[in-house]
Amino acid sequence: MNRFNIFKKIVLVSFVLSFVISPIFVQAGGFVPCGHAGADGEIDRCGLADVFEMIDLILDFIILTLTPVVAVLMLVIGGMMFFFAGTDPGMLEKAKKIITSTVIGLVIIFTAWIVISTFLNYIGVMEWTGLGSGGWSVIDID
Repeated sequence: MNRFNIFKKIVLVSFVLSFVISPIFVQAGGFVPCGHAGADGEIDRCGLADVFEMIDLILDFIILTLTPVVAVLMLVIGGMMFFFAGTDPGMLEKAKKIITSTVIGLVIIFTAWIVISTFLNYIGVMEWTGLGSGGWSVIDID
């Protein structure tokens, strides 16, 4: 199986999972934090803070919802290939590459999350609130 076939399978699984996971997130409020009708029927206007809040919601969705599902799936696929490879060195090499690529991808994703969070905190649009209830950060632009 060449790289293109593996890529097609990853895209297909991700596409199917997006139909399973995204409706759960949309029911919780969606990605856009503004432009919705309030209790009085008036639509709240979007501002600059809402753009950063939307970025935060999208990153949280990708990092906390999609990444773990895809990473576990890829680690299971790599582990199963490794387990069933037997004495086939080609299959063992593919399994090792899948596992290594998954771990490297996780490191890249979480490093990017740290860099973006640090940048948003540095420019003053986000404030670190700790790991307690309500999330790890608050977007605050007046």
